[in-house]
Amino acid sequence: MQITIEGLGKTYGKGRRALDGVDLRLDSGMTGLLGANGAGKTTLMRILAGVLRPTAGRVLVGGHDLATSAGRIAVKRMLGYLPQELAVYPDLTAAEFLDYIALLKGIDDRQARRRQVEHLLGQVGLADDANRRAGTFSAGMRRRLGIAQTLLGDPRLIIVDEPTAGLDPQERMRFRALLAGLGGDRTVILSTHILDDVAQSCPRVAVLTAGRLVFAGTTEGLVGAAAGRTFVVDSRVPLGRDDVLVNATAFADGTRVRIVSTGPPPGARPVPPTLEDGYVALLQDGGVTAEVAR
Repeated sequence: MQITIEGLGKTYGKGRRALDGVDLRLDSGMTGLLGANGAGKTTLMRILAGVLRPTAGRVLVGGHDLATSAGRIAVKRMLGYLPQELAVYPDLTAAEFLDYIALLKGIDDRQARRRQVEHLLGQVGLADDANRRAGTFSAGMRRRLGIAQTLLGDPRLIIVDEPTAGLDPQERMRFRALLAGLGGDRTVILSTHILDDVAQSCPRVAVLTAGRLVFAGTTEGLVGAAAGRTFVVDSRVPLGRDDVLVNATAFADGTRVRIVSTGPPPGARPVPPTLEDGYVALLQDGGVTAEVAR
């Protein structure tokens, strides 16, 4: 399924511009949506979900125009959405919660609902907790319950917002593996500030900065934005104006910092770039890359 976004803009009260002329095409498979807080990611996702109207531009989801009431209804029927904070009913069991959400999604046949609920609880590793109240679940279990409700009705479009925020490393790895299996003929949009989640799960990525799309292409392409510009240097070496600190790592003999730079300081050792380096290099360049969407 294809999503086509043309000249998309959204302005809130007092002229605050959340999206500014976004042009983007998304095909089947997983796409990571990156950007700092306030970059416009949530606004874009809410528009794609049909719950927010743009002030300019056009969006087609699977051929359905979101400017029309019929288009929005059609998209909502094919949508699975996992917000950053899923509100569960704490007194309902996991099975009861999914059964209730399935009813809201129009799955009226009781046996069909039961089969879907049982299947999805097994898929997300919660089969043994089906009759446990959701209010007793850990953060990771609630996220897995959230993805289960997202998959009810076999949606063709799945949007997940910060799915691994607050999870421990083991739950993050489990959740990433679960998300990676959702692509195929579905279109999955993963919005996150954790770049490692995108690097492990998404073959394509889009980057928003201040409401503008500054990159749309392959994940490898974004990594390549930092090719020849990623270095490791001793933390005691003074950094220059064009050196951007990415992270620091402590070792027994001292601390080394990882930088993105067009003119590294003396003693800097070149290292292969990562997605984080590419993202930093993109912002350092003002978002000018060869793969910016047209």
